[in-house]
Amino acid sequence: MDKRVKDSLGEYRGIKQYVRGKISRLGAEEKSFSTLYRFMFSERKNIFAESSDGFRIKEITYGECADGIDRISAALKVRLAHLPKGEIVGLYMENSVLWIQVFWSILRCGYRPLLLNLRMDMRLIENIIAGYGVAAVVSDGKQFAVDTVFSDELATAQTTAPAPEAWADEVIFTSSGTTDNVKLCVYTAENFYYQICDSINILEKCPQIKKHYEGRMKLLAFLPLYHVFGFIAVYLWFGFFSRTFVFLKDNHPQTLLNTVRRHKVTHIYSVPLMWETIYKEACKTIRARGERTEKKFRRGLKLSKSLGAGFRKLAFKEVRENIFGESIQFLISGGSAISSEVLTFFNGIGYHLADGYGMTEIGITSLEISNKQKYLNGGSVGYPFHHTEYGISASGELLVRGKTTASRVLVNGQAQPTGQDGWFATGDLAEMRKGRYYILGRKDDLIVGANGENINPILVEKDFSVEGCTNVCLIADKAGDPVLIAQIEACFSAERMRKISADISAALMKLQVIAKKIVLTTDKLIEGNDFKISRKKLAERYEAGKLRVVDLDDPEGFVEHALSELEENVRLCFAEALSLRVEEISLDGNFFTDYGGSSLDYFALVDKLARFGIDLNSKESTPATVREICAGYQNN
Repeated sequence: MDKRVKDSLGEYRGIKQYVRGKISRLGAEEKSFSTLYRFMFSERKNIFAESSDGFRIKEITYGECADGIDRISAALKVRLAHLPKGEIVGLYMENSVLWIQVFWSILRCGYRPLLLNLRMDMRLIENIIAGYGVAAVVSDGKQFAVDTVFSDELATAQTTAPAPEAWADEVIFTSSGTTDNVKLCVYTAENFYYQICDSINILEKCPQIKKHYEGRMKLLAFLPLYHVFGFIAVYLWFGFFSRTFVFLKDNHPQTLLNTVRRHKVTHIYSVPLMWETIYKEACKTIRARGERTEKKFRRGLKLSKSLGAGFRKLAFKEVRENIFGESIQFLISGGSAISSEVLTFFNGIGYHLADGYGMTEIGITSLEISNKQKYLNGGSVGYPFHHTEYGISASGELLVRGKTTASRVLVNGQAQPTGQDGWFATGDLAEMRKGRYYILGRKDDLIVGANGENINPILVEKDFSVEGCTNVCLIADKAGDPVLIAQIEACFSAERMRKISADISAALMKLQVIAKKIVLTTDKLIEGNDFKISRKKLAERYEAGKLRVVDLDDPEGFVEHALSELEENVRLCFAEALSLRVEEISLDGNFFTDYGGSSLDYFALVDKLARFGIDLNSKESTPATVREICAGYQNN
């Protein structure tokens, strides 16, 4: 065993034995947040977190983090001295070491933390704060209508007062609801204890997840910690394991990739949108190297299913180096459906991407723990964990009960009743095959087709692939008829636009789906900071006429015609710098936010533009679109 691993595990021979022993000791004590906190920070010398300012990697130990909690909780006690114990205090912050310190400080002062969803509409947040009598909010910048404590003030506060030991007994999550009736899900320390107990089930049956790299196990703290997936799978499990978190400077795609490689991250847990984005970018890079290379890659990917891990490690080393590098040991996807195409890609090139299941109301309840490609790539979410039970209703809906589910769920201030015999109806359709469970989509998303049969949008969307089509979403219009909304790339000819439309129709026919209408748009289907397409919100945008819909009989407003020589040259430079096809570059596509370009890519762009007499080095601004460059610079 590597000395660094051994030193971080104390008397235990491996991470499995370490976690089992720690859980055993925790189980013998009171299931309170005070006890849980003591166990979470018991290994004071282990490295708690790493971050980078772009030049140096900074480390903080578990002991140093705990010392910060002592100081911050003492300052928070003074700051909120006017509030009685048991009040709800909101936490509105981006992921950071300070988020974790403030979280524990709120609990330690005797207040119940309400983990506010930063991606939720501010009107909904204010409604929650008012409707549930939230007494105060700790924020990293946003001012609220109630007493607002700014986190940077707590971080720099100096006090000699002792840390409080009042300890509240509940943590509250907000659901990612899209209506005014947002759910509040309340968890106790006992609920979290059983979530931790279930982690040993994964460690014992899935050797891959417990692997270190160069003596360290490092988890990228990318998922929001205010989300139940991020809090339990990222923080609660790994914090109890006393492993290391790596925090991002920002959420730019290139920052993420650079951080993973530089810090040698071993584990990443995220939502399908991230895996799909990385997959698409990798495919673009491979395609840019020519048809022969792309065919060779596809053949290799097909062979990798039968030739094993050794072949994958050797054959796709260059592909991995262009994504995360070699340190990655385990990846998890959760939060919504992921396509088998994306799973096949990551598992085929030598990584290990598993699908999991959970909800705000029930916690994390299962994960595919097999190493076999047929299960990993087939969309299985595995077996329910030890303290969780699954059932399927007569209508095909997944039912869940167990000790890890929220102690209660509140809607409009009222506790939501559980189902018969304690079963929680998830609203997800599911099926069981040989003990494994597969999620088939949302029950309330089913659409009645023209032939009277139910159409499951998820089964249509997750493996839908048409060149030139970025995203699709199947909705029901006001009459209840199926409408496919397709986000397409900007086109430079009506012919290409009509070809994309024809290819979409052919893909639907192949899937044996009859849509009343196919709607093409160049608008993004995923709004703002959302992690996935909201079917409800998209349907509302469509019915309200807020989507720019392409009219194939008169597509002039969506076709970018007659490019000047300068525009053609700049567009070509964009494509070369980004390793994309020229057809994928529009006049208004942003080099960074739309195409994922990095600062190094931009330097390459500057160099390529120079050959056409376009000098960006002499300007203070940073134009990021073809149109901006052409408007501000002329050929010499």
